[in-house]
Amino acid sequence: MTRAFGSEDVFALESHSSLHGRAIERLSRHPAPEAVLFDLDGTLVDSVADIHAAVNALLAELGQPTRSVEEVRQWVGNGARMLVERALAGSLHGFHGMSDARECHEMADRAMPRFRSIYHEICVDHTVPLAGAHAALACAHGMGLGVAIVTNKPLAPTERIVDALGWRPFVRAIVGGDSLPVRKPDPAPLFTALRMLGRPEAAAWMVGDSANDVGAAKAARIPSIVVRGGYNHGEPVETLDPAPDVILDDLTPFPALLAATRGFSGT
Repeated sequence: MTRAFGSEDVFALESHSSLHGRAIERLSRHPAPEAVLFDLDGTLVDSVADIHAAVNALLAELGQPTRSVEEVRQWVGNGARMLVERALAGSLHGFHGMSDARECHEMADRAMPRFRSIYHEICVDHTVPLAGAHAALACAHGMGLGVAIVTNKPLAPTERIVDALGWRPFVRAIVGGDSLPVRKPDPAPLFTALRMLGRPEAAAWMVGDSANDVGAAKAARIPSIVVRGGYNHGEPVETLDPAPDVILDDLTPFPALLAATRGFSGT
């Protein structure tokens, strides 16, 4: 569910050159972070080209119509199984309401091992870091914070991407979409990441690009920071309900934002 927000509701950092005072004020209501949890797709990396290629390779093998990159972009975010369902159905709603939904679900289930295999082979071919991603990870790690990636993407390709981009020295924990029985917006993956960092009670931030990230952060009672232009099913992040605490154009200003929080005591 979404609604439009006015300027009084959205606390944004409009550029990397200066921090928006109201965004800092909003974050200052929380304890200074001891850990930062990052989403992957649409937050740290642009991965849609490889995901699109894997989806269409699978669909071609199954004799199904292939999909456009923009369609696939809108379908990313709820895990690999839901992505395959959406691709087969040609709809964000997947098989919901279809008369042959049971048979379609069975086909999607059978296709999953092949999709995982295809995607794992090509997941680093065209996936690239988004603006500010490397510096954001390096900064958080350099400040002594626990750094984790919490994504709805399966764990194996996530780890391959992290290694390929040289981020393993910064990232101390990774929770994938198949690491637990539940995924974001359930808060359990966030709590699991904090335990993996050895900081189960740590104050944390969730950094993402979609309703899944904001919902998980709200459920975990931690602040959320989202970047524009990610994979939020084609909806602008300004329309999210609940609203994120901070909106960034990209992660370029994140190190300055993090530095500005040093010394926050929270309330």
